[in-house]
Amino acid sequence: MSWNAAHGVAMIAAAQAHEALGVSVDDYIDVFAALRQAGVEVVGQDLGGLLGLYVDASVGGLPGCLVNTGLEEVSMRHTAAHELGHHRLNHGTSIDHQAQSAGRWGEGWPQHERDAEAFASWFLMPRPAVRTALKRCQLQRPQSASDVYRLARWLGTPYATTVRHLVRLKMIDRQTEALWLKHSPGVLKAELADGSAPGPRSHTHVLLPAAHGATLHVSAGDALHLAVPHARYDCLPQGLDPSPPAAEAQMSFLDAPEPHSPVQTVWVSEEVDGDTTVTATADDTAVFRVTVRLVPQRRGSDHFRT
Repeated sequence: MSWNAAHGVAMIAAAQAHEALGVSVDDYIDVFAALRQAGVEVVGQDLGGLLGLYVDASVGGLPGCLVNTGLEEVSMRHTAAHELGHHRLNHGTSIDHQAQSAGRWGEGWPQHERDAEAFASWFLMPRPAVRTALKRCQLQRPQSASDVYRLARWLGTPYATTVRHLVRLKMIDRQTEALWLKHSPGVLKAELADGSAPGPRSHTHVLLPAAHGATLHVSAGDALHLAVPHARYDCLPQGLDPSPPAAEAQMSFLDAPEPHSPVQTVWVSEEVDGDTTVTATADDTAVFRVTVRLVPQRRGSDHFRT
């Protein structure tokens, strides 16, 4: 069987899972809540070269999955969706390695791994959720690698996975996919954050006018870049800082802003308290507002429950 066959199976299975588990498909999808609803216990642990592990209920008790907390949040989300795919597709116990083969990505993978990988993409990136994310990016469809990176931030998905899924959504062709996969997410996020690169586990979120009223899921160390014309941040709430985290400050890729220019990029710390409203004012009248939701530091099992 082929990747086309895997996506044919996965697209239907993901849609069935959304309905069965009561998952809203028009925005960011909480895969950990979906696993709980499916009766799958989730535990996090640093697993080194393993991405995750799914254990079915054949040995007694409830099914469960183990997620590698050594990964960044979006990679943990994708791995969790992959394990949910094993569960929904009745694959049985499965161990998922960083590389399923020594060749190119996806080459030589067994069919059940292809099915689960395709399921993860369709589960986290159904068409309605992608359309919502595109609107917040003020796009009809991505026109550049930078557009894909921005899109992936609203979806909570890895950059390369998002590029590949856009082919399945018929938004880009194979030639464009190959070109955009050559881009480094690290360079893209640095360019979007005024050249100050977030750390390797962190991201840059670009806030455009169309994102007004939205909820943004962030991790400590992430950068929020305000791209609303003529707007500047109002009084910053606790947990947001105009300076990069000292431990993750990186060399600037671009020229630094002028000393007295308004701050357009702020940085998220672990001090963000629950859902936090961030506002900016343009021309002293128009108010822009987003809600920032800090994802927990994943470990054990308790921190997969929010």
